[in-house]
Amino acid sequence: MNDNINDKHEMIGFKDQFAEIQTAIDSFRSGQKKNIAIIAELFGGKTTLLDEIERMNMQNVTKVSFLSNVKDISEFAVENENQIVIFDNCEFLYKRRIGGFDILDEFLKTVVSSDNMFITTWNAYSWNYLDAAINISKIFPIQIKLSKFSVDDIKQSLLSTYKEDEIQFVDDIAIKKDKLVKLMKYPLNMVPLKKPINIPYIKINRDILKIRLSKKKENITVQDIIFGKIHHISNGNPGIAEIIWQKSIEYPIIKPSMIEKLSFNIDLDYNEAFILSIILSMKSIKRDDLVEIVGSDFRIDSIIFTLLKQDLITISNNNFMIKLEALQSIVEFLKKLRLVW
Repeated sequence: MNDNINDKHEMIGFKDQFAEIQTAIDSFRSGQKKNIAIIAELFGGKTTLLDEIERMNMQNVTKVSFLSNVKDISEFAVENENQIVIFDNCEFLYKRRIGGFDILDEFLKTVVSSDNMFITTWNAYSWNYLDAAINISKIFPIQIKLSKFSVDDIKQSLLSTYKEDEIQFVDDIAIKKDKLVKLMKYPLNMVPLKKPINIPYIKINRDILKIRLSKKKENITVQDIIFGKIHHISNGNPGIAEIIWQKSIEYPIIKPSMIEKLSFNIDLDYNEAFILSIILSMKSIKRDDLVEIVGSDFRIDSIIFTLLKQDLITISNNNFMIKLEALQSIVEFLKKLRLVW
């Protein structure tokens, strides 16, 4: 799957961002250069944005997409001057290790010294790391951070490939039978006791709460409930929303009870979590590149097996990638360990 979320030119969710980029392009044509960094979560929709930039400026745009770790500066060499140059997937310009910034340093020198205007895209977690490590934001005066989709954006995006009234939204009572409040137990490991103890806590079912509150509003529909659930579970990520939609719909029917929350029980030690954080910060990464980053002391094959077993990553063409459905659970887990921020 790529980051493209629809094939229309409506720029669902990104109208303001596109307008800001187009204004900068027009200024460049008038003699004012400001380089741009587009920063997005995995499957956050940047391909849609880039496609529209190319479509609107096809006469003088050069695009280079990095597909794996960049090994040589010739991979980002551009012969023409006074061009708009798009570099996609710039997280492949560095390795998170000592001495792993040489290629990135050369790239940034090119960005600063060239007469071209550069539009770059970055994985959000790579960008946050690089900004903390080398203050990369100073090189890119315009930073476009793709925001989460609203409920209405999710609705428009998911329905954009269907005809009007093609999808049947059917109300059912299964979800309404769930309890609003549940008593849960949280296992807490106590070293002196050598076993976990269960701490009771109350969990509120947000979906049921929204439904009950919605009854107080006028004109609430089953569509509102369905897209509200998808938005909540996906956390506004359009790629994850698409996965939830495809898993839930029984064409042409979709019901609230069909939409199930994605849940992953992550149990990793620190080294396993660190490897997972590297995979998260890249669009994809090969085994050899992982070994080069972390060194031979890590049991890479054993760690990869653990990540696969917990259904957190996938393998395609010898590349390791985050499983899209697990993205939100992975981010929450790694933030608790302060491996991403």
